[in-house]
Amino acid sequence: MIFILLAICALFPLSNGAAELLKNPDFESTSFSGNWVCNGCTLSSSTDSFHGNRSGKVTNRANAGIGLGQTVTVSPGHTYVFSARVKLLNMAPGYMFHNVQLRIKETVNGHNKHVNVSSNPKTRRENGWVEVGFDFTVPPSLHQISVYFVIDDMRVNYVVDDASFEELLYDANWKSEANARIASLRKAPITVNFQNLHGSGYTVQIEQTGSKFAFGSVVDAAMIVDSIHHPYQQFFYDNFEWGVLGNALKWPQTEPVQGHPTLDKAVTAVNALRAKGKKVRGHNMFWGTGHTHPRWLKSLNSSEILQAMHTHINDVISRTRGTLEHWDVYNENLHGMYFEEHTGHVNITKEMFYWIHQAERGVKLFLNDYAVASPGSVTTAYKKQALMMKNAGVPIYGIGIQCHTNAHLNISVLKYRLDKVAEAGLPIWITEFTVNEPNEVLKANALEDMLTLFMSHPAVEGVLLWGYWDTRIWIHDSALASGHDVTPNEAGRRYLQLYHDTWRTNETIHVTGNYVYTSGFKGDYTLRLKRNGHSVRTQHFTLNDGGKHVNVVLP
Repeated sequence: MIFILLAICALFPLSNGAAELLKNPDFESTSFSGNWVCNGCTLSSSTDSFHGNRSGKVTNRANAGIGLGQTVTVSPGHTYVFSARVKLLNMAPGYMFHNVQLRIKETVNGHNKHVNVSSNPKTRRENGWVEVGFDFTVPPSLHQISVYFVIDDMRVNYVVDDASFEELLYDANWKSEANARIASLRKAPITVNFQNLHGSGYTVQIEQTGSKFAFGSVVDAAMIVDSIHHPYQQFFYDNFEWGVLGNALKWPQTEPVQGHPTLDKAVTAVNALRAKGKKVRGHNMFWGTGHTHPRWLKSLNSSEILQAMHTHINDVISRTRGTLEHWDVYNENLHGMYFEEHTGHVNITKEMFYWIHQAERGVKLFLNDYAVASPGSVTTAYKKQALMMKNAGVPIYGIGIQCHTNAHLNISVLKYRLDKVAEAGLPIWITEFTVNEPNEVLKANALEDMLTLFMSHPAVEGVLLWGYWDTRIWIHDSALASGHDVTPNEAGRRYLQLYHDTWRTNETIHVTGNYVYTSGFKGDYTLRLKRNGHSVRTQHFTLNDGGKHVNVVLP
């Protein structure tokens, strides 16, 4: 964890050198003339501060849709980032949480348009000062915007401090810088020491057989074991090292009828993947949005739901123990609160982590959510949640980010969002990645750029695609391969080049002395020493952060 934090600080400075555009951003001036305004509410100065001596206090709101704000001069087409600290002074009766939103008012030809740009849906008074923020690209022909706070009940009073609004500057050299980081972060030195070599004609082949940085994909549990889908299976086994079952481990699928869990389909698929040497993520134990939980839960009271949750964990872990590397614990919990609302447990996300950790201590536990990387409406809220859990000692290992995007996502914006989440100091996995684009060249270019950014980020440990074959994929135009034979398209060929060649070490070196020095991408290796083309020694080793010294001793 310390390494990750230091790496982020060194490689991703907190300030991008842009000028502060807000007036009185820290509220140290008690005069709000010409800076902050409170339409339909009362703004006063408070000594309850996050930074410095003062903050802005908002009371007497006339309705929930208005609050503190400021108008800022901007440039069309440019991207800006806003951040501030907010503390709720009270909770409205009947609310478990409040949603602290940030909105932008755009005025074009006298007409106002209000855009929600940030959501913080699980904010409570007991959280104290919490960070809120967003990034925003200004539409054409717009030179002023108003940024303002909205909280879902007008009875809630709050204070704001430490605000900032700056331009996010585009880095034209981002890709060369990213490739330099890849070489620094993802590679390590290899030293081979040969003993008892006699004569000449020796070569050593250093072949990487596995990558420390994870490359994977979702798979269909039935198709990955059905022989009729051999091309689908072969593409996966040849080009990915991690798998995740799309639906087969979800609660509605594993227990459609209460008390009758059916995990055979999922367990068969997991075992098939592991038999081929693949690692598997568990997706997901709980999910609380829409109809993502078993329908029969509706007939249960709160204590019965809690008991059913414990039974579900025990049923699943008893069949999967030791076979899964990760679990997504409470999927998309910033977008659904079914289990909070139906059990009355405000901190049930934390409880879920403890329950699963107690059932299987060796598995790594994750949050997993969307609107974090593309779009970015909950980026800051997600970072805040992960940081609070980490600081509370919850057994959370990492942060799962869903990234379903298109070929036009601004790479600087994506980097900013990754940096923001990485401030929590936890490993990041891109758990669901798609680039939805019908133009194969545009898709290939965007895929390469985003994978390069992910690979270059010190907090990111792996990327899993959310499908690859156009016949079995969630978003059709994100496929890497098509047709009966699962033939790679341009984007697929670009991925294969990155996975097999660009970010893979495979070299043959002539041995002219007792030592060979090289470097390679971190992971598993096979070393073959040959003399005049004939193998004389084969060894296996793993290359990690500190490099590897391999001794090759001949009789």
